[in-house]
Amino acid sequence: MRELAQARLRKNVQQSLKYLMLVFNDFFILALMFLFGGLMFWYAQAMKQLPTALWFYRPLVGLLLGTPLLVGKLVTLLKPADLQFLLPQDDGLRLYLKPLFSYSLIVPTIILLLLAGILFPFAALKAQLPTLNYLFAIVLVLLAKTLQLKVQEHNLFAGRKLALAPVTLSLLLLLAVAMVKPNSIYGLVVLVAVCIILLTLRPQASPLVDWPYAVDQEEKRKNRVYTAFSMFTDVKEKQISISRRPYLDFLLPRHLDRETPNRFLYRRALLRNPEYLNLLVRMTAFAVLVSWLVQNTWWALGLTCLVVFLTVYQLLPLVCEFDDNIMYRVYPIERTQRGRDLITVLALALLLQWLIIGLFWLVLLPINLQLWEAIGSLVIWTNVLLNLYLPYKIKKGKIN
Repeated sequence: MRELAQARLRKNVQQSLKYLMLVFNDFFILALMFLFGGLMFWYAQAMKQLPTALWFYRPLVGLLLGTPLLVGKLVTLLKPADLQFLLPQDDGLRLYLKPLFSYSLIVPTIILLLLAGILFPFAALKAQLPTLNYLFAIVLVLLAKTLQLKVQEHNLFAGRKLALAPVTLSLLLLLAVAMVKPNSIYGLVVLVAVCIILLTLRPQASPLVDWPYAVDQEEKRKNRVYTAFSMFTDVKEKQISISRRPYLDFLLPRHLDRETPNRFLYRRALLRNPEYLNLLVRMTAFAVLVSWLVQNTWWALGLTCLVVFLTVYQLLPLVCEFDDNIMYRVYPIERTQRGRDLITVLALALLLQWLIIGLFWLVLLPINLQLWEAIGSLVIWTNVLLNLYLPYKIKKGKIN
C-alpha cells in the first residue's frame, strides 16, 4: 500500500507541476507582481495611519493566521476503481495515507509562512505582540491544521463522522482567544489540548473503511483543484457541467431572426459554460480588486487594461468550442464569418465588464477629472482590442 501511495503521489506531483507551469505564465506572473506591489504599497500606507494597540488587533491576527484552516483538504488520491480492487485492503489504508498526510500539509504550510511574514509588521508594531508569542501562534496554527486533517482521516473509516465545519470554526475561535492574552496560560492550554487530541484521535484497531465516502471526498477535492487550474488553462481531467442560467437570459437577444447560428451558439456558450463565464467574472473581480488596492487612478487604468487584454486573450478559444461537435459539422451552418460573430459576442461581454469596472471606480476611487479620463481611456482600449487585436488574431489563426 505504501508503494501504491508513493507511485500515485509521484504521478500527482507531475500532473500538478505540468499545470502550474501553464498557470504561472508570463502574463499571470506580471499580474501577480503588480498585485503584490499594490498590496504592499497599500499595506505600508495603512500601517502609518492605523492606531496602536486596539483591542481587536490580536484576535484579528489569530483569525488571519488561521486562514490555512480554510484551504487544503486531506489528499488520498483514491480512485473509483478502488471500490473493487482495494476493498480487501482496509487494514493497509492507514499505511497508505502516511505519505499522503504529509503531502497534504505542504500547501497550508506555505500559505501559513507567507501570511506570517506579511502579518509580522502589523502584529509587532500595531498589535504589540511579542515575537516569541507570534512564533508560538504559528506553531499553534500548524498543529490545528494537523488536527483538521486528522479529523478528515478519521471520517474515512466506518462509524460516526465528525462534522468538519464546527471543528474548523472552533479552532479559529481558539486561535483568536489564545491571542488575546498571549502571556497568560490560555495559549499553553490550547496547545496541550490540541496535542492530546492529536494523540488520541485514532481509528480503532483494524477499522472498516467507508470506501464510497472516501472516494467521493477525493473526487470533490480533485474537482476543486481542477477548477482552480481551469481558471488559467484547459484541464482535460475536469468534468464540465453546462447548464442554463435563467437569470442571465436578459443578455440574450429576443429577436432570433437577427442572429446568425454562430452568434446564437457563442452567446449561450459564454453564459452557460462555467469555464468562460467564471473566467469573465473572475477577471472583472480581479480588476476591481487591483484598483481598490492601488488607490491611484492611472495605476488602476494601466492594470485594468492588462486585465481586459488577458480576458480577451483567454476567451479566444471560444471560437473553436463546437468544432468537435458532430451536429455542428453536419448541419448547414455558415462558418466563413464566425470570427466576426465571435467579435460581436465578445463586444457585449467587454461592454458589461467595462460598465461594472467603471461603476466600482466611481465608488472606490476619488471622483475627479482624471477618473473620467481613465473611464474614457478604458473604453478606447476595449475598442482597440475589439477592432484591431481580435481581427488580427483571427486572421493570423485563419479562423473564418
